[in-house]
Amino acid sequence: MSTINIEQFEKIVEFNIDNNIKRAILGLGPSGIGKSAVIKQITQKKNMGLIDLRLLLYTETDFKGIPFPNKEENRTCWLPNDILPDENRDGKRGILLIEELTSAPKRVQAAAYQLIQDRKLGEYTLPNNWFIIALGNREDDNGVFVQMPSPLANRFEIHTIGYDLDVWKKNFAYKVDINPLVISYLNFKPSALHNFIPDSNTMIFASPRTWQAVSDILNTDNLDMDDDILRYKIEGNVGEIECNSFLQFCKLKDELVSVDDIILGKEVEIPKEHDKIYLLIGSVISKLSNIRDMNMESMSDEFMDIFTNSINFFLKLKPEFTILALKDLVSLNKNLVKRLFVEELDNDEILDFIVENDYIFE
Repeated sequence: MSTINIEQFEKIVEFNIDNNIKRAILGLGPSGIGKSAVIKQITQKKNMGLIDLRLLLYTETDFKGIPFPNKEENRTCWLPNDILPDENRDGKRGILLIEELTSAPKRVQAAAYQLIQDRKLGEYTLPNNWFIIALGNREDDNGVFVQMPSPLANRFEIHTIGYDLDVWKKNFAYKVDINPLVISYLNFKPSALHNFIPDSNTMIFASPRTWQAVSDILNTDNLDMDDDILRYKIEGNVGEIECNSFLQFCKLKDELVSVDDIILGKEVEIPKEHDKIYLLIGSVISKLSNIRDMNMESMSDEFMDIFTNSINFFLKLKPEFTILALKDLVSLNKNLVKRLFVEELDNDEILDFIVENDYIFE
């Protein structure tokens, strides 16, 4: 099965919603890569309701409801649990997000079978304009995994989701102000975005979720990299080895040339060490982060000068670093950055570079 990134998974889910396709979708992938977050983003963007069911927390009875006698009709009925979507309470349109499907006991999975197949469960009927999305881990993700019955799996459109640093930066990191030190480090060491090793005994591993936690720690401005508490907190999120590597990387910041000199257009000496270049790129991009909320009309002459000086600096780097820097800049505001390059930057070198590398704006 092909592995897709989280952005492609988002578009697949939106395709069903936009075209009113009710077939349930199952997304499988490692923990911490943003599967749940992207579903919540979809409901917010489309103003839809959301019911989030952690299937592992429920028993079969919780899910199906409680049987009770209907003496008038001489039969047993099911009293539905109020955990399922209710149109009056939750809205006419929404997503029922079934989490941890592959971790739930088989009896609970079986209880979900009718809901997924027929959009009914006992006496309960899923509202017509609600969509079912299920999420879970794969067998080799080393989490709790219970093999789904084939008839249940066959009721889903199934996708395997992987992690992608560029997509994570564009769709998440720059939108929520992930600390530039974290982004710079992951540019330097992409494998650290998600370093879980199947069959390992460690409880702690780096993932997009844990790097966000590290970013939250750094954004408190407690940036004494020699402070034991800071180190312990970062280690508790990404593990000892990754923590030590990250802190050593961050300490290089004190050896960098002035970022203010770069954005003011002054000549600076470009470091030879790759790790320092990654740090410089991250620091300059951070200075340009306001472009995320700008349009052409709101851009001041002062900011335009900063933007131009930054681009001129990026062009002095080796091509692979220039491309990285421009791709990250495009992630902030693709339409505006593209327009600035085409309409405002009167520089043949820049225009030639963009013509040769136009995929940056895709």
